[in-house]
Amino acid sequence: MRVIISSIVKSAANDHPLDLVKTEVFELADLNHNQALADEIHGEWSSSMNPNRPKLSVVIAAVNGPEVLSQTLNAIDKLPERGQIEVVVVGTEAVNAQSVVNGRPESCRVVLGGRLTDGIPRLRYAGVMAAKGELIAIVEDHVDVDKNWASTIFQVMEDPSISAVGGRVDAGQDGWVNWGVFLADYARYIGPVEEGDHADLPGNNIAYRSEALLAHADSLAEGKWESWVNTKLAGEGHRLVSTNQMVVRHCKRFKLAEFLRLRWHFGRSYAGMRIADLGPLKRIVYGVGSTILPVMLTFRATRLLSTRDIPRFKLAKCWPLIAMVMTVGAAGECFGYLFGPGRSLEQVR
Repeated sequence: MRVIISSIVKSAANDHPLDLVKTEVFELADLNHNQALADEIHGEWSSSMNPNRPKLSVVIAAVNGPEVLSQTLNAIDKLPERGQIEVVVVGTEAVNAQSVVNGRPESCRVVLGGRLTDGIPRLRYAGVMAAKGELIAIVEDHVDVDKNWASTIFQVMEDPSISAVGGRVDAGQDGWVNWGVFLADYARYIGPVEEGDHADLPGNNIAYRSEALLAHADSLAEGKWESWVNTKLAGEGHRLVSTNQMVVRHCKRFKLAEFLRLRWHFGRSYAGMRIADLGPLKRIVYGVGSTILPVMLTFRATRLLSTRDIPRFKLAKCWPLIAMVMTVGAAGECFGYLFGPGRSLEQVR
């Protein structure tokens, strides 16, 4: 994968700190295995005294189309702290990111050359390697950030002992199918989430100190989700915290058949990420054991959602969908343990 990093600068505010226009071309494989090259990319920005360094970079892998990406960028552009933020959009063949960025009043860095076949984690890796901020946040291309989103990140990260902060995910679409798949997919991150030290943070609403994320960005390059990064950070004694004040709304609409297909591929690709650390016998054990996952996961989600701010009638109405989603995801996971991930990660959106 060839990564082309371009800075697109449109400074409409006198206090906007970004004034660098530059294009860099790298091979993703080089970034994966050449730490010196990675250090060179970030070296000129590493000093906190650099007046051009943004306070926060927001990394977005564009995989779901220009309409939802535009909505996400609109929400970021409305933030009061927008002048301290750069947005790093990783374009793919699914989205002409440059056309969505053109005409926007603030700076935006576009990473070209990504492909859907790379998978979202690797696309995010390319964005992370292009990011210049003191802090690096990762969001999906179909979320609406709350007006206090950036200010919450800045406030929490004033504590130098904290390496990462995550928030909660709210529903941004109505309708039975949208609510059902949302509750199944984001049960752990629906408010109120646990406040304080907590390593289980949502991959679509998280911000890291750049040095902490870069130290373990190889997990993303290997096609693994942010949870692998978080586990490594927690294992090294880093503080990861959760707060209800850092909010994004999930704004993508789903058709049931479409989401069930995605859920199956997510389950299979997730198992594929795990089997790299498992021997053949353990793979079989995990595969057979995953047959009890539908009951276990549905029970766990139901119990967890009963403690969240979800009306009881809505939870009861959506419960059949939750059980269906968990069953399909578990089937994909079982298949992944036994037969490998195939190309399922490419299908996850």
